[in-house]
Amino acid sequence: MISEFDMSTVDIPYGVLHDSSLNGVTCENDKMIFSFDINIYPEDYTDDFYKQYEGFKHCNMIVEMAKEPWNYFALETSINNHGKFKGLSMNRETFLATVNSAVNATFVECAVSYREFKIELSVDLYNAKVKRKYKKYGMCYITLDATKVTWEWY
Repeated sequence: MISEFDMSTVDIPYGVLHDSSLNGVTCENDKMIFSFDINIYPEDYTDDFYKQYEGFKHCNMIVEMAKEPWNYFALETSINNHGKFKGLSMNRETFLATVNSAVNATFVECAVSYREFKIELSVDLYNAKVKRKYKKYGMCYITLDATKVTWEWY
């Protein structure tokens, strides 16, 4: 099943992806592809919305980007006991290498504002084979200059 997102609306079919494990992210031409394993827990829903996704175990979220996109990739720490946190911006290649080496990464949410498609992931980089400076970060924020977003459920 394929769900295509109308960039002019706010009806984003990502609810069943919440807390789903990220298998990896690739960038092919002008497409960023986020691949997830999904598990449906009916007790998490108050209606029958989830039933259309029950037969699927995987999902590819495909974000098609403008030819010369403005994209933003960042890692952030949690707020410490002094109310402070740290953030780190990175380029696409560093983002791909870092998120794909995470011990665990899960989908948190996504949102859209005009053509800015924002994705939030929770990442565990503490035991990952990445540079030491990345190990303290737990959240990953991605903003993509999107022209089209589709979800492939299989």
